[in-house]
Amino acid sequence: MRRGWEIAIRDTSSGHYRRIRISRKVVFGITLALLLVLGGFVRMAYSYFDHQSLVHEQLILKDKLNERNTQLRFFADRMNAVRAELASIRRLGQSVEQKLGKGNPVLEAGLGGPSRNTPSKNIKLQTFLNYENEFLEDMWTQMEELESESHYELDRTILLSRFLDSRSGLISALPSIRPVRGGYISSPFGRRTDPFSGSVKMHTGLDIAHSSRVPVYVTADGIVCQVARSPSYGKLVSVYHGYGVTTLYAHLNRQDVNPGDRVVRGQQIGLLGSTGRSTHPHLHYEVRLEGRPVNPYYFFPNERAD
Repeated sequence: MRRGWEIAIRDTSSGHYRRIRISRKVVFGITLALLLVLGGFVRMAYSYFDHQSLVHEQLILKDKLNERNTQLRFFADRMNAVRAELASIRRLGQSVEQKLGKGNPVLEAGLGGPSRNTPSKNIKLQTFLNYENEFLEDMWTQMEELESESHYELDRTILLSRFLDSRSGLISALPSIRPVRGGYISSPFGRRTDPFSGSVKMHTGLDIAHSSRVPVYVTADGIVCQVARSPSYGKLVSVYHGYGVTTLYAHLNRQDVNPGDRVVRGQQIGLLGSTGRSTHPHLHYEVRLEGRPVNPYYFFPNERAD
């Protein structure tokens, strides 16, 4: 008995059949070849889809890496900004310490640390942070606390600096030295008998008698507002010191400044003389607050007004 398969092929023109016999070995070989080819295709398809899966995972990892780099850059920028702000605070603090002589300042009013949290920061937090990452959340919290503290310290230091500037400005505006070295008070502030008319009049300054042509010094920082000559005061210099304080130096022999000049306490502004209505070499010295004369004696160091 023959094993295999027989295929009959009919010729349509003649009606005869042609028989072809295929052995089992041939069928088995063809089947095996087909299975091998199919297996190769399946293996290729699996490799292709596996490769695509790896590519997709790599893209996801790349996106996560880019997102993490963005987060780190964001924190780096925040840290740099805070460092710069703290450096500015340190510089201001050093300036304040110098002004205070490295003492401990005491504020007249308490300071509160205002909250700096704003909706924009919440948006940034939602945008840049992955809430599942506890490490980044902790970093964010620490950054917020550091930033809030730096803002508070900056506000406090600026307030201290302004406070000291205002105080130092007021102090520098107050006359605090004698306008001449030596001499004596020949006529005090107040009502007196006028040496020319003999009538009682208000003497709005101090007369300091001294040798002619000794230096006259400005008694506080300020700006020269008048350099003139009048029949009564003779050659005079007037200096505005701010805060409504003005000083006047009259009967000068010489004027060494010009209107608009900035002067500092102890700077020479002229020479003592006897110009104008004067009976002897002396300096007529006035201090005015908001235009009203006050006793210059109150501003002399280590001296008392009568």
